[in-house]
Amino acid sequence: MRQTRQTLVAGAFYPGEQKSLDKQVSEFLSKVELEDKYKNILGIISPHAGYMYSGQCAAYGFKALQQRQFDRAVLIAPSHRVGGFRFSVGDYDEYETPLGNLEVDKQAVSKLLELSGFDFIPSAHSSEHSLEVQLPFLKKINPEAKIVPIVYGNQNPLNSKELAEILVEQFKDELDTTVFIISSDLSHYYDGFSAELMDKKLIESVEKADIDRLENALSTHQVEACGFGGILTILHLSKKLGYSQIDTLNYTHSGKITLDNSQVVGYMATAIYK
Repeated sequence: MRQTRQTLVAGAFYPGEQKSLDKQVSEFLSKVELEDKYKNILGIISPHAGYMYSGQCAAYGFKALQQRQFDRAVLIAPSHRVGGFRFSVGDYDEYETPLGNLEVDKQAVSKLLELSGFDFIPSAHSSEHSLEVQLPFLKKINPEAKIVPIVYGNQNPLNSKELAEILVEQFKDELDTTVFIISSDLSHYYDGFSAELMDKKLIESVEKADIDRLENALSTHQVEACGFGGILTILHLSKKLGYSQIDTLNYTHSGKITLDNSQVVGYMATAIYK
């Protein structure tokens, strides 16, 4: 019997009905115009809020991914509700979306689960939205792509560096068909002005791939990102694999949508390429 990871936030974070969701995602993507320079994209950093807040921002990253031919997407998303683990790999057969289900790369998942620190913790996936909200966009731009879903538990610099090393080893012979999708929002619940100042510091470190500066800013609370572990991971990947170009494709925060700037959440879409 096939194991399917059922949707958790369909109908809440994004439309649960196929036609409405397809229309919304299509409209988001149609509003994005990018230079034709992302054919060698390694991956993206993408927000994971409700689509009314961050969907248009997310579309920038997926529009860049659309320029690349790939068969597999490795998704790294933070755990918001379940702790006490390093990495939980989604050992399902498929992930449900209203646009159609996405197949899991079972072979890649099985290899990861053989490693120390990699487990399958069902509750870390069934209760988590941060990975799920990436999937309708992925299904729209590449419906045949297989996924390697990783929920990141104990986020820290050492785990991020080790994860990057493991992913390089795991996919070293298949990098030409693999992309990485990092799920993260930025600062949470500051006023709009303060949020933009904090997020600008993080964006500058990311664009320069300055891992030491970013780790220091995170540890001293100068910047915030709920998926910082994944962000550090893809920066390590970019250095190891020679992807030296990093573009911020879009930045926004929830106050720009709600027009309430008293407490906002920051979002960015970022492309890592060469």
